[in-house]
Amino acid sequence: MKKPNILLFLADQHRYDCVGCSNKRAVYTPNIDKLAERGIVFDNAYCPTPVCAPARQSFMSSKRAESIGALWNFGFVNTNTVQPSDWTISKSLKDAGYENIFVGAWDVSRTAPEQYGFDKTHLSKEYNRYISERYPDIKYNNSWFGEMNPIPYSDSRPKYYSDRVCEELDRLKNESRPWFIWVDGVDPHLPCRPSKEFYNMYNPSDIPPFGGFEEYFKNKPYIQKQQILNWRLENKSWEDWEETVRCYYAMITQIDHSFGLIIDKLKESGMFDDTLVIYTSDHGDMCGSHRMIDKHYVMYDDVLRVPMIISYPNFTDNSFTKHRYNTYVYNALDIPNTICDICGLFPNPDTHGRSLADILKGNDPDKELFPDYTVSCSNGQQFGSFTQRSIRTDKYKYIWNLTDIDEFYDLTADPYELENRINESSCKSVISDLRKLMKKELARCQDPFVKGGWLNRTLDEDIKL
Repeated sequence: MKKPNILLFLADQHRYDCVGCSNKRAVYTPNIDKLAERGIVFDNAYCPTPVCAPARQSFMSSKRAESIGALWNFGFVNTNTVQPSDWTISKSLKDAGYENIFVGAWDVSRTAPEQYGFDKTHLSKEYNRYISERYPDIKYNNSWFGEMNPIPYSDSRPKYYSDRVCEELDRLKNESRPWFIWVDGVDPHLPCRPSKEFYNMYNPSDIPPFGGFEEYFKNKPYIQKQQILNWRLENKSWEDWEETVRCYYAMITQIDHSFGLIIDKLKESGMFDDTLVIYTSDHGDMCGSHRMIDKHYVMYDDVLRVPMIISYPNFTDNSFTKHRYNTYVYNALDIPNTICDICGLFPNPDTHGRSLADILKGNDPDKELFPDYTVSCSNGQQFGSFTQRSIRTDKYKYIWNLTDIDEFYDLTADPYELENRINESSCKSVISDLRKLMKKELARCQDPFVKGGWLNRTLDEDIKL
């Protein structure tokens, strides 16, 4: 079987509920939705860590970032990253004869992408230079909270990146060897600055609050309240947030349009059926939910759950009717293994991920490989370190906060994670079971805060001062 071409489109901070096919919120994403109709939608896809650079360490290595010491963004406080000498999906594909192309913001390492097996790059610094030369007097007024961009769509960042991809596809259609294109497009990472035509698609007064907006931080870790103060958000009502959410919605629709240009080029060139297309995001964004912005110091579904759609017409059995799965999967850990499986390559021998190839063929997932829970990790960022580990099932979420009160949410009664029931006696048995499952997964992945053992008391025992 011919090795497929691979298109990995990685959005930045795209919430799981802000895509049309999620049927959650009224965000217009017709091109992503068309891919969902043809491919497989993973409704319970979670990121292993909700921070930009560590998430990309996992996409490259199929390992949890903590296991390689990638605790936060390497440009913030110096930290480890995956190295060119390590196993990476890009090097594995290059060794198998692929031409590798990277388009967008290189947030994997300070080391250049060519050292990781990429043959060609179109990097964000090139776009930034283009804009600064073409629009030297552009000024923005609303900081991280977003605003309409005076730069026309034709010169916008999503369009610029899609143009570079389409140029490469025009060249590659005449090449015999397979290719891997990783599009890492920065948006809708704040600040969101959509072009006029997309901005005007949304009326802010029509946008309902996120379910978690009515947050009062009762019995919550102190750092959540402190984050509100650090961002100066304490007096913002939903009416104050509406414009920011409008810009976020509009930026997603703008990304969708540019993504559609790439898909149209794939079809026009006759390569769509031979291409494994993956749309996902590194993590989500609070965007006003729980009255917060960005993604730090919390393990809510707002930042952990991501859209994830995979299409490969020449591989999937189009006779089956099931196109959505509730199986718990990790996007960054499982995608490299899936690529290796489909392409006949050896995965990282120390992988923490699983292959989704059988699911893409329409088979039911192996329950041993895909248990009914997901575990994610975070270690802090902007305002200092804060170590968190979470486990999520259909009914419950438990969060181990190593230096503050833990969290436990009954997601059936409280889907927006507003009521922390960690100290309720009726929940103790469930919490104990979740702690055991979490510890098992963290130990498997050599989490540094479990591997040493001296902190395990707070997972193994029901202790309280």
